[in-house]
Amino acid sequence: MERPDRNEKDDTQKAKLIFLSIAAVVTILLIWSFYTANKAKVERDKAIQEVEQLKQDNTKLEQILKEQNLINDDLKKKVQICESRPKAKPAAKKAAAQNKTTKKTTKTKKHK
Repeated sequence: MERPDRNEKDDTQKAKLIFLSIAAVVTILLIWSFYTANKAKVERDKAIQEVEQLKQDNTKLEQILKEQNLINDDLKKKVQICESRPKAKPAAKKAAAQNKTTKKTTKTKKHK
């Protein structure tokens, strides 16, 4: 009769060993899942922070673009005003400048 008792004890010990092994595996998986979940949460928080920073940068860049467009439009208007002015006045100034230079050259030649 001793042998069946030992077999029963061996079976119960094997069952306990299997149960403890499964419990250890489940515990390891649980710890690993908590670790990876925490790591994913940290990465998510970093990504959210980066998205917020990019939104702020985008807003600043849009404001700068609007300002530059206003400056560009103002400059275009000034160019149109300058192009629409009569061109006779600059031509008259050039002719007067050419007359002054020719007079100076003739005077210098006469003195020699």
